[in-house]
Amino acid sequence: MAELSCFRRGPPRDFAERAESCGFGRETPRRSRAARLLQVFADTPPAPGRASWSGAMNPRFGYLCLFDNPTSEAGRALTRQLILVREAERMRFDDIWFAEHHFDDYFPSGACSVMLGYAAGVTMRARIGSASFLPALHDPVQLAEDVASIDLLTKGRFNFGVASGADFPKQTVDFGIAPEDANARGLEALELVERLFAESEVTHKGKYFSVEKLSLAPRPEQKVPSWIATTEESTIRLAARKGYGLMAAATCGNEELRRILDIYKSEAPEGDPRLILARFGFATQERDEAVSIATPYLEDYCAKANATRVGEALDPQALLSMSLVGSYKEVADHVNRLNEEFGVHGIAVIPTSAQFDTVKRCLAAFVDEIRLRLPVD
Repeated sequence: MAELSCFRRGPPRDFAERAESCGFGRETPRRSRAARLLQVFADTPPAPGRASWSGAMNPRFGYLCLFDNPTSEAGRALTRQLILVREAERMRFDDIWFAEHHFDDYFPSGACSVMLGYAAGVTMRARIGSASFLPALHDPVQLAEDVASIDLLTKGRFNFGVASGADFPKQTVDFGIAPEDANARGLEALELVERLFAESEVTHKGKYFSVEKLSLAPRPEQKVPSWIATTEESTIRLAARKGYGLMAAATCGNEELRRILDIYKSEAPEGDPRLILARFGFATQERDEAVSIATPYLEDYCAKANATRVGEALDPQALLSMSLVGSYKEVADHVNRLNEEFGVHGIAVIPTSAQFDTVKRCLAAFVDEIRLRLPVD
C-alpha cells in the first residue's frame, strides 16, 4: 500500500485503509524524519504578519475548507478534506481555514474545533484558522478552552475568525437562539473569550453570559489574532476600534467590500483591517477549461445556499465574475487588482470542485502558476 502523504508518521492502519479505499496515495518517496524536519525548519515562513511565500507585499495564500460532501458520505468527505489539508501545507500555502456549518450534509463541518485540532497535529508551517467560528452558538468558556488548546498544539499558529451566522438563521434557531440575538450574543461571547485569554479571575455579567472570578488554564501561546466577518456597520466600527481584522465572504462583491473598508477606515484611519478575502477559484492554462469546471460547482453552491440563506439570492454568473476563475494570467491579474484596490492581507481560496484530484490540481495551480506571476518585491 502506498504511504499517505498527509501524515508526519505512519497513520493508524484502519485510517490508512479507509484513505486508500478513497483513492488517496502518496506521490513522493519517503524521506528520513531528520531530512523532513530540516526541510520544515528551512521552509518555515514568518507568521502571522503580511509576509507570504509569494513576497512581503503580496497577499498570503490560504485554502478555505468547506468539507464538500457530494456523495453524502460524511466520513469519506472528512477523510478527504483532512488529507487535502496536509497537501496544502506540503504545497506551501500560508494559511488553512476551516468553516463552521451546522446541520448540512453537503458541508459537514459542525465540529470545527475537532477538525482544527486534527489539522494542528498534521501541519507544522501553515497557520490554521477558523473562517469562521460562530460564537453565538458556543459557550464562550468552552470556546476559549478550545482555541487555547488548538493554539498550543500549533505552537502559536492559530488565527481566530468569527462571524454571527446571521445569513443562515435556521441553524441559529436550531440551537435555540433567536436570529435577531445572534450578532449581539456573538460579540459578547468574543469579548469574554478575549478577556479570558488576557486576564485572571475574570468576572463578567452580561446579557447572555456570566462568569465569576474565572481564570482560564491553559492559555494560548500567542496573543491570538482575531478577525470578524461582518457587513453590519456597528460591528465593522467595533472591529476597527478593537483592532480586529476583517473577513469578507466569497459572495462579497467589490462594491460592498469597498463600503466595508471605508467604514473601517473612517473609524480607525491608522488601523489595518488585515483583510482576509475568500474567493472561489480555479485556474488552468486556458480560460474555457477553468470556466467549464467552475460553473457546475457554482451553480450547485448557489442553489443550496439560496435554499437556506436570507437576503438577495446568489446568481451563479455574478459569482463566477467575482471569482478567481480563468487562465493563469487572468487569475494572477485579478489577484493583483484586488491587492492594489483593497490591500488584501490574504486570499482564502475555495476550489470550485468537490473531486479530490481536481481540488489538488486547483491548489497546485495557485502555488505553481499564480504565485509565480505576482510582482516580485
